[in-house]
Amino acid sequence: MGSRSSVAPVVASGTASVAKLLVATLAFTGAYLGVETAYGTGARTPAGTESTAGTATRAPVRTVVLSSQSVPATTERAPVAGEVTVSEIDAFGPCDRPYRVQGVVGNDDPRAAVSYGWRLERWSSKTHRWYAYLGTGSGFTGETQTVEWQPRIVNNPGWYRVVLSVSGDAPLRSKKFMVAC
Repeated sequence: MGSRSSVAPVVASGTASVAKLLVATLAFTGAYLGVETAYGTGARTPAGTESTAGTATRAPVRTVVLSSQSVPATTERAPVAGEVTVSEIDAFGPCDRPYRVQGVVGNDDPRAAVSYGWRLERWSSKTHRWYAYLGTGSGFTGETQTVEWQPRIVNNPGWYRVVLSVSGDAPLRSKKFMVAC
């Protein structure tokens, strides 16, 4: 084995670590900016004059359609309460499909924390059941927020759906969509 072949895995591993650090940094920055916006030095309402105009109402849970088709950024629309939008991000390879999934999570009490979780489920033709393929969870305090997740499906074609679970609400399930390569 030459010295070049032993360096390649180390470089690839380092690149993956740098990418993970970048994603973590961006997530932390986004969370910090969200807290700064909610409680920061921006425009504040004087004490005793709190407004209830920003109070969100929970929309009924309904099934939504997901699409594995790419949507140009200029025509991508913001999701609304009770809806999940999905768009395919530029693929990294012939069978490497990243997706952008978005939904709106309401918070009746902006001082209380809201927990939510994303789950990508894959259909099993052997058991005829959906099983969890990938998932993540998060939360926030403050007003209603648009939340986003970017799952990536690599070398695993099949039928998928996304489930958004919000604490205290029934899960929001998408219709199934096919990932092919």
